[in-house]
Amino acid sequence: MFLRRNQKRRITKEEADAIIEKAKSEEPLELEKGDMLAMVLAAFRVFLPFVLLLGGSMFLVWWFITRIWAS
Repeated sequence: MFLRRNQKRRITKEEADAIIEKAKSEEPLELEKGDMLAMVLAAFRVFLPFVLLLGGSMFLVWWFITRIWAS
């Protein structure tokens, strides 16, 4: 009822082992110009909202504590 009719079939253990063995013999991918910058920007895009949220909440806690003690 909740599954799609044309749902992809799962990969078998034999197929997974064959893919791993094939990957062992292939050369690693080379980075192109600008790939490192793209990875850094993607990391910022992923982690920066969490850092801002955590830092902002810590700042608000600090601000409330200093306001209570100051009065």
